[in-house]
Amino acid sequence: MKARRLSPGEICAQVAASGLIGKGGAGFPVSRKLELIMSQAAGTRHVVINGGEHEPGSAKDRHLLEEHPLTVFEGALILAHTVSANVLHFAVPESATGALEALRDIKESFMRSMKPSALDVRISPVPETYLLGEESALLEMLNGRPPIPRERPPFPIQEGIDGKPTLVHNVETAAHLPYILLHGPSRYRALSPAGLGVALCTFGPEFVNSGVRLVPLGISLHEIVMGHGGGLISGKPIRAVQTGGPSGGFLGHDELDVPFDHASLQKAGASLGCGVIRAFDEDADLILELSRITEFFMSNSCGQCPGCRMQTQVLHRIMQQTLAGEGSEKLLAQAPIVIKANAAKGICGFIRMPGPPVLSALEKFRSEFARDHIKHHAS
Repeated sequence: MKARRLSPGEICAQVAASGLIGKGGAGFPVSRKLELIMSQAAGTRHVVINGGEHEPGSAKDRHLLEEHPLTVFEGALILAHTVSANVLHFAVPESATGALEALRDIKESFMRSMKPSALDVRISPVPETYLLGEESALLEMLNGRPPIPRERPPFPIQEGIDGKPTLVHNVETAAHLPYILLHGPSRYRALSPAGLGVALCTFGPEFVNSGVRLVPLGISLHEIVMGHGGGLISGKPIRAVQTGGPSGGFLGHDELDVPFDHASLQKAGASLGCGVIRAFDEDADLILELSRITEFFMSNSCGQCPGCRMQTQVLHRIMQQTLAGEGSEKLLAQAPIVIKANAAKGICGFIRMPGPPVLSALEKFRSEFARDHIKHHAS
């Protein structure tokens, strides 16, 4: 493997030059995360590759694990080599039997070819629960405890599995590394006209080209949905687009010129997130969609933070009542108040996730909600 001929510093420099950011949703620079764990005291270190497909509508990680397991494995070895890890963990959904079998076969081959190897490779089937997308919850589970997010600091890079420095990365993040080291950061950047590399996206079933597709970053969202997604099967005009999964803000049809990259989408109130792309035509009921989203967050809250419990329950109740024709302008006005009041009251980032879709939809489509759902109620 070419990576073994490079020093950790050389690998970090190439990853930094590529501009690669984590593909799990936070968008943190991969090179910076590597530097942080490398700065920890010498001793046992862990690398965890999170392959749990926890975001509704996302299929990219399962696609990589089942169709390109060797690429994922090689990327994970690069990470382990770079940070001098002693233990490499693959957390894979227990239902992904094909991926688990493929990784186990690759592990056996690796152990035979690399003997004696100081790297302990562990493959762990994990439940398909949204909480495991939060890295401290995943580490708690790998430590044999309930998968509940923990307070930080200390951060996993400081104290993770068995209290040792632990680097957690998404499956897709690992899968980009072999290409970068084999072909160089400049060629990786050149995969995008904007010089930002590429990302795997999952297009919803409403698209002509639904499913997992590799797209260049930095092109317009319009090019993404109409070019790579092929537009809507219904043939109707797009009314709204939601990127990044259920926590992403909605963008209207007049906002599709925004560049499709982490920083630009974030500035526009949306998110690149895990690369899920959903689109809604002129007949879509966005209150129905919001009701589904708020129910998802209510059902997946771990419940340990009172503010998170209260917020997710209240938001879902507001959307249910409105969907049932029992809403009012006064009721809808409670949503931003609840979101603002609880913004900083959670142990993990989950408490911030229901806000963007609710706030963006209420801001951009409020008149349509009033027309379709609360027209018989006084404000």
